[in-house]
Amino acid sequence: MPRRSNHIHRLKKHKYSTGNTIFFCTLPDCHYKIDSALALGKRSICNICSNEFIMSEYSLKLVRPHCNDCGKVKVKDHEGKDRFIKKITNQILTGVAADSTSSLRSRLDNVTGAADEEDI
Repeated sequence: MPRRSNHIHRLKKHKYSTGNTIFFCTLPDCHYKIDSALALGKRSICNICSNEFIMSEYSLKLVRPHCNDCGKVKVKDHEGKDRFIKKITNQILTGVAADSTSSLRSRLDNVTGAADEEDI
């Protein structure tokens, strides 16, 4: 009788030359394998932060699946170019952006307010 494993797997995708894809566990002494389509909704360990998460349709597309809190997001920098930054860093940058926009707003109000007073 095969022995059942009592842990949550850290998965990685493997693609065979025939085009079939599977996920296999990368933890030591674990030989778990599952077809990619059958991994939807299964519990897994994030390959970035090591927290437990449930596999989604997005994570099935990744070679090393990670949770929704990890990964990167596309933003535009001050020059208008697209850049990818980590989502956790994005939370920090949101606070910095709010501070810089309020600073910019106050400077613009000062400039436009002074121009209105001179015209009268």
